[in-house]
Amino acid sequence: MKTISISVSEDDYEAFRAHAKRSDRSIAELVREAMRLYREQRLQRLERMERLPLFGQNHPLGPLPDRAEIYDEIGSRPW
Repeated sequence: MKTISISVSEDDYEAFRAHAKRSDRSIAELVREAMRLYREQRLQRLERMERLPLFGQNHPLGPLPDRAEIYDEIGSRPW
């Protein structure tokens, strides 16, 4: 395990201190859990998204229809 030092606001510290006391856990344990959850829910999700392939480098994959073609297609649909 790696030891780190962080600075937190008084409000955050008091909230964690109070919750740690109520739940009979240490503040360090709560911070480790918060970091693990953040990593699982945010960082790993971002890493997965970064691995998604880019198709066409944000360019259309083919010619786009003009306005008349779009209206013709919409008008020909059976609603």
